[in-house]
Amino acid sequence: MAPLTEMRRTDPTLTRALLGWLLIPLVVLLAVSAYTTYRNASHLAETERDLVLEKITDDLEELVSTSYKADRKIDPDSLSFSVLIRDARDQRYFAIYDASGTLLAGDRRLVRVPVGSSGDERAAFDTISLNGKMLRRAVLKGERDELPGFEIQVAETTVRRDRLTLHLLRGVLVPQAYALLFSLPLVWSGISRGLRPLEELRRRITHRSAQDLDAIPIDNIPRELRPVVTALNDLLMRFRAVQEEQRRFTADAAHQIKTPLAVLMAEIELARSDTACPCAQPTYDRLQKAAARLTHLVRQLLALAHSEVHESATHTLFDLAELAREVTTEFVAAAARRRIDLGFEGTEQAIPVRGNTVLIQEAMKNLLENALKFTPEGGTVTASVQAFPPTFSVADSGPGIPEAELPLIFKRFRRAPESSTAEGSGLGLAIVQEVARKHGAVITAGKSALGGALFEFRFEDEAVSQS
Repeated sequence: MAPLTEMRRTDPTLTRALLGWLLIPLVVLLAVSAYTTYRNASHLAETERDLVLEKITDDLEELVSTSYKADRKIDPDSLSFSVLIRDARDQRYFAIYDASGTLLAGDRRLVRVPVGSSGDERAAFDTISLNGKMLRRAVLKGERDELPGFEIQVAETTVRRDRLTLHLLRGVLVPQAYALLFSLPLVWSGISRGLRPLEELRRRITHRSAQDLDAIPIDNIPRELRPVVTALNDLLMRFRAVQEEQRRFTADAAHQIKTPLAVLMAEIELARSDTACPCAQPTYDRLQKAAARLTHLVRQLLALAHSEVHESATHTLFDLAELAREVTTEFVAAAARRRIDLGFEGTEQAIPVRGNTVLIQEAMKNLLENALKFTPEGGTVTASVQAFPPTFSVADSGPGIPEAELPLIFKRFRRAPESSTAEGSGLGLAIVQEVARKHGAVITAGKSALGGALFEFRFEDEAVSQS
């Protein structure tokens, strides 16, 4: 089985799922935005550079017309040509043809464009390849008195276009990417705030007592969570009905058994008083012990059924020290019969605790009964209380509890092998634990300073322990 921490890392969470479903469309939108921005930036860069090429063809037209009119020739190496054609980033090429298709100046690799391909536009543009380089070309055809039917071509590489496209793309996408990145904490915070009612519901359920089967209030519960809470309340109601049925069965069965047991005990006492048959006295003694043990079991079953009933409304504020002293006093006679030194250590100061006095008293009696039962004659049993935190303790000088048995002693009908000769039902400590749960307390077992067992009934819930 994988460790719990490992399972928590791999288990899906609602927060991660919501974050994922929010990020997926955001990333898709960012990709679509990148594509459309690239198309727009490329078109804008191409339009801007085409205007530059068109301006160059217009200037070349003026320059060629003036030069051809004056000298009847074109000087491509003149300063004016160099200023128009050269560029710091892109390589530019040009070609000038007359009406007969003769190259007057420029690069012969820029072949003449067929007649009519430029249409009625002032300049026509296309993309060509020259020596493995992509060039953007502007073609200007026209009629001049000095140069009829001329054609001027200007082509350049796409370095400036690509850089402009990348600059425009970066100017749009980088802020969007940063905005997406910086929005992640806000999205996470928003999801966490949105799921806060779910976390609050989890806390309300977690902090409930195992015996609290009341319906969860649906006030201030978001509409999306109400079906879940309603289904959970329905489950709690069904579980409470089953539990109540079990409790009623236990209580009814115990009550039904009490009457025949009382009759049985009376009959045994009557038979023992008959001295005509002294040989039957040992049998009567065994019957009486068995009936007494069965009577104790029935009383414990009734106490267990009573302790499982939800009675938080009957909790009152009482003095733990005074109650412990009264309960201990009830066992003085039983301890004296077995020559056991039963003592009480407490304080004159009151220890106020809120709870059900009947259940607390039953738990104290069970702890003292167990201590007296397992402590040999001549031993010592000490009951004590302390204020911070409110605690009732019972220590004895008996055989103690083996380490292997400590985790099991609070189970119902569990009896240690060493206690097989002692009378008991195995329900006493289960009742004590049930009462402890009912009051937000903790019952612990260990080794006492007297050499035997030590049981501590400690209140830890501030709601039941008040000064």
